[in-house]
Amino acid sequence: MTVPPVAPEVVPAVLDALPPRLRKRIDGALDRAREWGVEVVGDAASVRIDADTVLSWTLHSGVLISADELVCSCLLAPKCLHRGIAVAVASVVEGQARADVADVVEQEDDVVAGERRGERAAAEVLWGACAEILRVGVTGSGAVVRSELLRAVHGARLVGLHRAAAGGVRIATGLAAAKAGASSFDRETVADDLTEVMLVCHDLRSGIGDPVALRGTARREYQPVGALRLYGLCTEAVLTSSGYAGVVTHVVDADRTLWTVPSVYPGGAERIVIAADGPVAMGETGLSHRQLGRSGLVLSGATAAPDRRLGAGKAVRAVAAAGATWDEQPVAGLWDEPLADQLTRAFHTGQDLLFLSGVVSGATKTALRLRLDTGDIDLLGATDAARDNLRLLGERPGMPLRVVARLVPDRPTTAVALAAAGELAVTGHVDLTIDRLQRSHLPPGVPAAPLPAPAVEPPPSGLLATVVDRVVLGGRPVAALPSTTRDAATLARAGLTATAGLLDTLATTARTRARDPFGRAIPDPTDAFPTAWLTAALHTREFARATVRLSWLPPEQGAT
Repeated sequence: MTVPPVAPEVVPAVLDALPPRLRKRIDGALDRAREWGVEVVGDAASVRIDADTVLSWTLHSGVLISADELVCSCLLAPKCLHRGIAVAVASVVEGQARADVADVVEQEDDVVAGERRGERAAAEVLWGACAEILRVGVTGSGAVVRSELLRAVHGARLVGLHRAAAGGVRIATGLAAAKAGASSFDRETVADDLTEVMLVCHDLRSGIGDPVALRGTARREYQPVGALRLYGLCTEAVLTSSGYAGVVTHVVDADRTLWTVPSVYPGGAERIVIAADGPVAMGETGLSHRQLGRSGLVLSGATAAPDRRLGAGKAVRAVAAAGATWDEQPVAGLWDEPLADQLTRAFHTGQDLLFLSGVVSGATKTALRLRLDTGDIDLLGATDAARDNLRLLGERPGMPLRVVARLVPDRPTTAVALAAAGELAVTGHVDLTIDRLQRSHLPPGVPAAPLPAPAVEPPPSGLLATVVDRVVLGGRPVAALPSTTRDAATLARAGLTATAGLLDTLATTARTRARDPFGRAIPDPTDAFPTAWLTAALHTREFARATVRLSWLPPEQGAT
């Protein structure tokens, strides 16, 4: 079994206790943890490392929340390598703020110009930790760099910067995955998380934007929404890189407003089926999530978060009711919204579901090709079941299909398919991420051969985006390579002078280094390079989203 997860503040607390000689050895010793057979009994965990050494954890809801509750029996404890390895390889859990943390925030309600005391300083520290990751890259970010990031995360949480703190935990998780060589590591995801956290820190430091939105919330706040008559739409599997899994059921009310009913808990992919067939934690409906996606609910005393996630408080009363198929109102009305309006909603709000009607034109090895009135789009699968289902559907070109999908904002004409309905021998729709289609469910016909993979043309700003992502992996030296200057010249010749200027600025700040009298580079504490990287990352993100929006619609619609 792997070592128990830890709270963010535990990692720096343990590593700070190590003498410098042991701290330098942490990264080279992490492989030792693979041989540990950790045993968990209730709220206690332990592992016998050798005949004389036992490492013990005292857990709270399965998580180590204090450095003092990690105890080693070796002679060097608590300044031993065993404790350092245990927290360095552990996953980090962004738990709820403890009572003492909440008290600190409450006591700092004296707000000056919209800013709580300590926010700007905490944002500065977190900015600096992220900037250091950019300077050395993910490959150079060992346990000490990750520890400093988690220290900054804890400081941000103490002053109520929950949005930045949550992003910092995601970055730390990505660093750990990269160090372990895990398949879950994705440099583009880490780049997106760095962009998000650094942008929030930049705005907090500069006094830009709405402080309330920049702070975020520690707990999801549920507000009364009254009585609701809901109709099941579909059920979606959830599997996160931060160690959570389960399902979310999407429902719609009589006004065609979308709501969600989640069942997501710590665990792996095995939790998806358990959650799908498990009870809906709302009243005593007797419905599973899989059943709710095809039936209905009547709620009284309903509560919901701002993102329309329904609460399951004690005052909520729920009764099972008849549902509506995708051909019946109010569910059918979701497909009446023009595609241009759906895209505007998906790009500018958190409601990113698309309701698409088209004809199957085939499937590649990775996607189902669906022909809309505006042209062909690619539908991807988020789970193995979804990918297999899409390949089967692609064997019947010409088959009409209705799809619920989630927009992929950085890939042209691409969405992730969640559910589908068509001329299939099934009742109602298919939840693509959890159900399994068989060939017997398809209409009669000869299976069509897979389509060739489409030729993927890089976006016009691709040269800048490539450097932005490579900096995340390799650090500052990557942006200083001579090839960056050539790429900037290529962009300028293509007429993208603004993009070329950003790439040139990134390269210039990467090469500008102060040196001591002996010619050795001096660590650069300024914000010039991190700011240049953040500006370039934001430019590539917005450029890509504008390109994607235009790819979905004919020129006359895309211009509106």
